[in-house]
Amino acid sequence: MKLFRLLILIILLANISQLASAQREIFIKQIDFKLDKISDIDYENEYFVTLKFNKGSKYVFKMQNHIDQYEGEAVIELMDAATLILTNVLADKYYETIAFVCNKTGFYDLLVSFKDGKLGYSAVDIVMVQ
Repeated sequence: MKLFRLLILIILLANISQLASAQREIFIKQIDFKLDKISDIDYENEYFVTLKFNKGSKYVFKMQNHIDQYEGEAVIELMDAATLILTNVLADKYYETIAFVCNKTGFYDLLVSFKDGKLGYSAVDIVMVQ
């Protein structure tokens, strides 16, 4: 009986420690971007927003594509001035979820466009993980 109680106590402590170390997501922003007409002017074919990120914080970007049956897949580029920090397209690989740990507090530019110049309607959720 004592062994059974000890086993139950160990299981409970393990579950409590897992709950205590669980990460929680804090919703920052959702970007809805719909491109239903391609323009000859490049910047009209992308969405641009400036966001402030804090050093040491982890941010996750989640793409939701093909809203209303649009074909395009959202491509994001996170820029620090003219330097590309993060993108969800690498060679032929496309990632619907990507994470970024900020190493410097500051303002970053986020550009959203559609892969292969297609029309699209997508949402990008930005969350901070603690």
